[in-house]
Amino acid sequence: MGRSLLVRWLIFAGCFAMLYGGYTAWRVHRWQGLATQEAGAHLARAESRSRSDAASKAKTAAPADFTLTDQQGQPFSSKSLERQVWVGSYFFTNCPAVCWRLNQNLAAWQETHPDSQVRFISISCDPENDTPEVLTRYAQRFNADPRRWTFLTGDMATIVRLGNETFQVSVEKGTHSDRAFVVDRDGKVRGRFRVTEPDQFEKLKMLLTQLDAEGAAAAQGAARPQAVGKGSGE
Repeated sequence: MGRSLLVRWLIFAGCFAMLYGGYTAWRVHRWQGLATQEAGAHLARAESRSRSDAASKAKTAAPADFTLTDQQGQPFSSKSLERQVWVGSYFFTNCPAVCWRLNQNLAAWQETHPDSQVRFISISCDPENDTPEVLTRYAQRFNADPRRWTFLTGDMATIVRLGNETFQVSVEKGTHSDRAFVVDRDGKVRGRFRVTEPDQFEKLKMLLTQLDAEGAAAAQGAARPQAVGKGSGE
């Protein structure tokens, strides 16, 4: 009898130990899972804040002053862009894919919006090879209107500084961002778009249409005659 009771007690103790061990393991696993989720959420929030900060910085960044050389071999100063909407982008003429698609889309906007006041400023990140003569031939492939679309080359240090200070992107020889950057009349970067992606290109077009409309409204307001007040003696 006593031996049978001892066996039962040992079996009970073993089962209890197994159950308690399983419960403890479950709690540890659950805690680790929650901790992992919290860490992931924290990382996601941090990344979101980082993107938000970068976007805010991009929207408020004032373009750095620069002077480069256009496709006609003439000095081009950023001062000529004051109070204008312009789209800046990087490229190089030997780029076989991304640059070509990007500029094709910009050319499509130019063609379908002949009355738009938006300027395009395409900056080569391979100035050693992209001379004004090379840029002229390249621009002709896109039927670029020189009054509205300027291709620039020049000092690489200036090109890199413009990317870093104005657009917050890294630029090196033959390496650049595939985004186009919209600068409004107040000199603020209003948007950054991967023009080679259809949905991003649509957003770019919407913003340019909006900015064109704002410009037209401002021009109408400036042209509207001011009301003449009556003198006190009348």
